[in-house]
Amino acid sequence: MRVAVLGSTGSIGRQSLEVVRNLRPRFEVIALAAGSNLELLAEQVREFQPTV
Repeated sequence: MRVAVLGSTGSIGRQSLEVVRNLRPRFEVIALAAGSNLELLAEQVREFQPTV
């Protein structure tokens, strides 16, 4: 299943990515979006390698 996480650096977004992390390879992150925490967003991009 392909997943886009909006607000990936917020509380719910981080929890959603934890679920994805635990259920790989059933889930694939295709997009991440964040408002202000660019450092955490960069870490998430390195880990999940979204296509968008």
